[in-house]
Amino acid sequence: MWFKSAANSGGAHSQRHLAPSILSDGFRVEGDVVCAGEVHVDGALSGNLTAAKITIGEGGSVSGTVEAETAVINGALSGRLVAVDVILGRSSHVTADIVYCSMRIEPGAVFEGYSRRVERDETASADTKQLSSQIETLRSAAETVEVAEAGH
Repeated sequence: MWFKSAANSGGAHSQRHLAPSILSDGFRVEGDVVCAGEVHVDGALSGNLTAAKITIGEGGSVSGTVEAETAVINGALSGRLVAVDVILGRSSHVTADIVYCSMRIEPGAVFEGYSRRVERDETASADTKQLSSQIETLRSAAETVEVAEAGH
């Protein structure tokens, strides 16, 4: 499942800002998590995580595939990250392949893996473009990289 823009989602929640979902310190989840809003991870997640914005706190960890419009990593991530905007904070430890449009790596961050930058589709304005098309573009680029790497 991919995201819908707030204008297209309808319902009572489309007109107000939702509070972030929080996986607190000491909370452990095994399985996939999908959220249309923001998720903050201070606990441990073993599985895939999809959300509009994802923040992994200093004590948090995710092992699996993370897909988001914005990903702020301050804890541990192992697996794969596909996001439009990525920030690897100074306390992050990332062992993952990353596909992104914009990425900032702060001093002290640890990053091991492959990264691939892709361009945003500039044919539609940012106001009318749905996140699903951005993520789908990133996902297609990531699959192209995987096929190319498998051929070597």
